[in-house]
Amino acid sequence: MKNFLKTFIPVAHCAALLAFWSFAVAPAFADDTTNASFVEPYDYASPKLLTATLYAIGSNRQDVLYTFRRTATRSNDTVNVTRQFITTNGDLAAEEKIVYVSGQLDSFELQEFQAQVSGSIRIAPNPKNPDREQLIISYGPGLAPPKGDVENLPTNTVIDDTLCPFLLAHWDDLMAGKSPKFHFVSLEHERTYEFRLARTGELMQDNQTVEQIKMEAVNPFVAEFVDPIVMLVQKDSPHHILSYIGRTTPRIKKGKSWKYLNAETVFHWPQLSGSNASQGLAGVKAMPR
Repeated sequence: MKNFLKTFIPVAHCAALLAFWSFAVAPAFADDTTNASFVEPYDYASPKLLTATLYAIGSNRQDVLYTFRRTATRSNDTVNVTRQFITTNGDLAAEEKIVYVSGQLDSFELQEFQAQVSGSIRIAPNPKNPDREQLIISYGPGLAPPKGDVENLPTNTVIDDTLCPFLLAHWDDLMAGKSPKFHFVSLEHERTYEFRLARTGELMQDNQTVEQIKMEAVNPFVAEFVDPIVMLVQKDSPHHILSYIGRTTPRIKKGKSWKYLNAETVFHWPQLSGSNASQGLAGVKAMPR
């Protein structure tokens, strides 16, 4: 079991960075839906561009490991998102492609070019039960994901790009001391694991009040092996996620192997006005210590 947990990786990154997006308008998730849909339409096409820098933890934001770039385009009710992790030499280390249809997740695909692995997620109707949806997860070596395994789509299923909308939808609960739960996708094990968010502190940073929010596994046994992800979020609206520390998508080379990476991710927010700025966690992953 311990060896199993050493390979545990929730997807796409819970990060690939927690590439967190801020929202001018906080949408709400409908708790009784299967696809964690918003009560109000959520615009994943905004902002059109968001960037971040991944630093080595403890380097005082001096040692740059990767940069992050999220771009989004809309065609009618379909939004296509591309999330890229770029080396300091300008090479593409990893790429995620996400499709939203009518404000809901339709598909996700990850390619890690350095480690030569890939994975995908699809949401599809359940042919035996039209009131439910299916979650198809695949992961494997090479840059073309295999067929994948099928399970019923759990309530409040979250990937890295939809984590921030979930956080914003439950902001009042977090400020009241509650710990909202959700199911986070693990690509490598082709299943979901239950996590929760919790408010763990408040501090001043750059002349503004910042809330510290922790993402951790609900199962105490899993939590023994999976480090929490810690985010710093603006207390005041629009509650931008300023940075986070934890597992992220691109791996890093140590010796001859590509190892999982813990980093400090710092987001660079564009000026937004009058828009519902979609935020996702750049490649966030919840990984074993």
